[in-house]
Amino acid sequence: MYHEGKLLVAPPTMRDWRFQKSVVYLWKHDHTGASGVIINKRLAEPNLQKICRQGNITVGEGIDSAVYYGGPIGVEIVGCLHTLDYRIGSTNSYSGQLGFTMDRKIIVDIAQGRGPQQHIITMGIASWDSGQLESEIEGYAPRSKKESWLVMDFDPSLIWHNDMQEMWNSCVNISLSEQSRQYVSKFFADQ
Repeated sequence: MYHEGKLLVAPPTMRDWRFQKSVVYLWKHDHTGASGVIINKRLAEPNLQKICRQGNITVGEGIDSAVYYGGPIGVEIVGCLHTLDYRIGSTNSYSGQLGFTMDRKIIVDIAQGRGPQQHIITMGIASWDSGQLESEIEGYAPRSKKESWLVMDFDPSLIWHNDMQEMWNSCVNISLSEQSRQYVSKFFADQ
């Protein structure tokens, strides 16, 4: 089962420090593997202003944006998860709900106030080989089931929530509540 367009939520028992207390938006998941970005870990440095200075991009008056740790792969690569009111040729929008673009043009457009309505600028991505994410979700060895990723439906109110620090707590609570509901429904259906 593919989880493109869903949120992966690190369980409270996640041992991999790179993903502890992470919420990952999966913008691609198919037979070749999976790709996504962590959306709730704001970086202290850099911000949009600094990225633009380093890339010789002119920034419009009063425009700035936080930058988030997107994942452990390609940490020097800048990308942007965004609403689909903005698209260019390199925008990946596999899920049809959000786009992910790794192109200088989106950063230029955001810096000039012409970018997407909602966006999260990231450095790095999360990536899994074919079958790897499925194994992590199912809790196959060396993981245990209690360490497996929680999967939940995409919810725009969570992604664009102002308090990114609380996003993980909210997602864990929603995911565990849904898992409990499904377990109880299945238990009584089997009786």
